[in-house]
Amino acid sequence: MTEIRLSNQGNIAEIVLDGPESRNALDADNLRDLAAAVAKVAEAIPSVRAVLIRGEGKVFSSGRDISAVGVETDDAHAFLAEVFTPVFQAIRALPIPVISQVQGAALGLGFGVAAAADIIIAADTAKFGSPFAAIGAMLDSGAHHVFLDRVGYHRTMDLIITGDFMTGAEAAAAGVVSRAVPVEELSDFVASKLATIVTGPAEAFAMEKGFVQKLADDRPTLAQVLAEEANLQETARQTPDYAEGFRAFQERRAPNFG
Repeated sequence: MTEIRLSNQGNIAEIVLDGPESRNALDADNLRDLAAAVAKVAEAIPSVRAVLIRGEGKVFSSGRDISAVGVETDDAHAFLAEVFTPVFQAIRALPIPVISQVQGAALGLGFGVAAAADIIIAADTAKFGSPFAAIGAMLDSGAHHVFLDRVGYHRTMDLIITGDFMTGAEAAAAGVVSRAVPVEELSDFVASKLATIVTGPAEAFAMEKGFVQKLADDRPTLAQVLAEEANLQETARQTPDYAEGFRAFQERRAPNFG
């Protein structure tokens, strides 16, 4: 049984998938608890300036908990469309940076939860791929989109059909995750990045997040990107963070973003 824990470390919210005995497998109730945790984080903004999602134990998450699922009565469509997808969208919609810290396996909807973050920092020995051939099921939770976009048709089909996994180091090289670091350094590395992020320009980060997601989803033309960048830069210019950043540069000091 996995428990979803939410805690705050200063202005960083930490969501933990805590069920190492089940390899942090997630059932429908876990996903609803995860959605509730994300909603609490959203309510705490701007006091909370970043989110960390991690798994307890040796893995991030092995995916859906199917230990008690009855194939004849299971509604896979409802589980994914009505339970998982709203969680994915809620994480992605948070207007603050979200980091997934991945050690061990991140498979199935476990990978989907990790991929909903803005930054995925993985152990070099982490595992990504498709375990579904072993159970006669389909890759899901958005992984088709991620893999096809990052590694192309042939590598995606290789992962699906062979069931072989990518290591964290391979996933970083392919752009599936942001970075890979030695597993013994993972927690400290993520903590150092979060410490820097929460001192950054929150309004600019929120605008960047929305814009980059729009680019990824809509694939606008270069001319459209240039026009929207100009609009957003002018919006940013009117924020206190922009003014502070320019003053700090001109005065040769570190900025103090509120």
